[in-house]
Amino acid sequence: MDLTVETLRKDITEMAAVVEKILHVAVQEDSKIEELHELEHEINEYHKLVDDHVFKFIALKSPTAIDLRTALAIMKINSELERLGDEAVNLKRYLMRVETNRDYCTIIQAEVLEMVRKSLIAFASNNTKMATDVIKADQEVNSLHRDLVKKFYQLLKEGKAEVDEGFAIIRVSKIFERCGDHATNICEDIIFLESGQDIRHSED
Repeated sequence: MDLTVETLRKDITEMAAVVEKILHVAVQEDSKIEELHELEHEINEYHKLVDDHVFKFIALKSPTAIDLRTALAIMKINSELERLGDEAVNLKRYLMRVETNRDYCTIIQAEVLEMVRKSLIAFASNNTKMATDVIKADQEVNSLHRDLVKKFYQLLKEGKAEVDEGFAIIRVSKIFERCGDHATNICEDIIFLESGQDIRHSED
């Protein structure tokens, strides 16, 4: 195979489509954990493939500075996508324990799935504006998570929620919050890819 930057982008784009699918399957009430394990396996195979292609591309092609930056960004995005696949499986495990209070997660779920969707579009279209919007949205997701945790601790304290389900909801919210972090990391990598600017840990 003649490895090029286009090959690497194609690999990661195909992997991203599976990641988006596994997240949507995870939040469907009638989905089975076995479905997620199959998709997780596919993601793990992509993860190994992308890493292998990136290493070979760097070793064999003596890439230019911009192509090297692209390869390194793709390798980092690859890791974030693999972690999103893991998060989806954990998300399903906890959602299966939630019977009556799932509506509390509706807003954070919608926000995070949209963040992931936009992060993948931003990568495919080299859209740094969209990537920046996703990064900004992470603060809202963090706030939603804090509010939900606070609410359920209060409900548990007052005996208005089942303990097992209450803690499952809190775990679900935390997983969504981490998914938002992964989407944010992807967008930081996109900005690095397009501009060479490392905005991780920046104050803005």
